[in-house]
Amino acid sequence: MILNVKIQKRFSEFQRTKKESILAYKDKIHIAIYGAYNPPGERERLIKLRDRLKADGYTNTAIVEEFSSSEGSGIPNLEKSLDCLEWADLNILVFTCRGKTGSVARELIHAIEDPKILWKSRIFEEIEKEIPAMETLLKEELSLERYSVTQVKRQDDEDLYEHVSSDVFLFFRKNIQKYVSRTNN
Repeated sequence: MILNVKIQKRFSEFQRTKKESILAYKDKIHIAIYGAYNPPGERERLIKLRDRLKADGYTNTAIVEEFSSSEGSGIPNLEKSLDCLEWADLNILVFTCRGKTGSVARELIHAIEDPKILWKSRIFEEIEKEIPAMETLLKEELSLERYSVTQVKRQDDEDLYEHVSSDVFLFFRKNIQKYVSRTNN
């Protein structure tokens, strides 16, 4: 069945306008990226992911180490990480096969314990030869929350980026009203 040309034209215009309005607010969402900084090369992968998201228009994207710690805190790194989880509009947690993922695991535990943080978190883990980067107990806790982890190929930055950018866009599109209201205040 072919639609009336007038109807199709109006529908196409609607879709174009909707996409443009979504793209116009990309710089309003605050994204924090968590992951391993060691061994050498892991931190650089997080920076590369951050830079690609920024190039896509998500200009308020940062890795956690870029934020300054609270003065006088006895646990400056932990406090900063937990504050970032609460502050960010979207948290991207990355578990890699090579990386020392103790810190990102701690951050994930905090997210699991707080539904207001978990709903705005996306979790990615590398997998190689059916061996995942994330610990089984964390996955079991996530499954209790009906949360699934996105698996990506080991040390494939392009695969990681494709999955992350897709999830970021879907999250943003679903929650755009929050970011539109920021410009009206």
